[in-house]
Amino acid sequence: MIETTVMASSTPALAGMAAAGLGFDRTVNADGYRWWYVDGFSDCGRFGLTVIAFIGSVFSPYYFRSRRRAAARAEDHVSLNVILYGRGSNRWCMTERGAASLVQQSDRLGIGPSQVCLLDSGLVIDVQERATPLGQSVAGRIRLSYDQISDECFELDGQGGHWWWPIAPQARIEVAMEAPDLRWEGGGYLDSNAGSAPIESAFTSWNWCRGHAADTGCEIHYDAQLRDGGEKRLSLCTDAQGRLVRTETPALRQLPKGPIWRVARPARLDANAPCRIRTLEDTPFYTRSRIETGTSQFMHESLDLLRFCKPWVQWLLPFRMPRMARSRVAG
Repeated sequence: MIETTVMASSTPALAGMAAAGLGFDRTVNADGYRWWYVDGFSDCGRFGLTVIAFIGSVFSPYYFRSRRRAAARAEDHVSLNVILYGRGSNRWCMTERGAASLVQQSDRLGIGPSQVCLLDSGLVIDVQERATPLGQSVAGRIRLSYDQISDECFELDGQGGHWWWPIAPQARIEVAMEAPDLRWEGGGYLDSNAGSAPIESAFTSWNWCRGHAADTGCEIHYDAQLRDGGEKRLSLCTDAQGRLVRTETPALRQLPKGPIWRVARPARLDANAPCRIRTLEDTPFYTRSRIETGTSQFMHESLDLLRFCKPWVQWLLPFRMPRMARSRVAG
């Protein structure tokens, strides 16, 4: 029987994620990683996006190879993953860059020509990227605003090496893209992950989802399967004051596997609720899906790290994640 334990918690400062702000200026260990994750859906339901700023790009085939040879510097493998969803506006960007393209300040993270800036009430993300595989320009500004942030982060591995911080589970997002020409507003979300070692060294898989509903606020469910055979689990919801509190974890529901690469999609969702699934990302080791369950709308992710380590998967990844060792830096 798999031993399942609930994730312990700490503050961002004690976990080493941020002494102040969001930790943009924190040093990332060799072989480790840090990312800041933003997602959102438009109020009209037609559009969505995901933006992830990586220091130590955990899914990079170049970083993976470097780690296998010797200890690798995280800052030599940085990227801004920008994904736009919506008919006629789908774009995928994830160009990896080297340390010369990284700027770390307390209120600013620059990655090549793009940057993420921290304001008193949110983030401004200026995007200047190229999509793969066709090289279209992806340029514009994304604003994320929130009234409060969480001061609690959670230990994913039980050893203090991997942490997750649900910074702003309830936010608003404004998208103003020049390329493609796109404007929308909607509900948003912000979190961050950090690890002092490669992600695949601690986990075999995980699944995560966050949902919003007009009457119940936000709920988040996280399952992490450990290399040692154990499992970590956590469920959270917002209370009347907008604070995250622990809640009962629903039973695991097995959604249909990814349609092409057949990655499993377990989810902590009500087994009796109607479920409408739209697959947003279907890759050899990862799925991202939009799930509607009656009154709630979820972003769901499922990650298979055993698949990620397969040589054939590593061979495929550069086609979606090109590397540009030198590039200009946002001013």
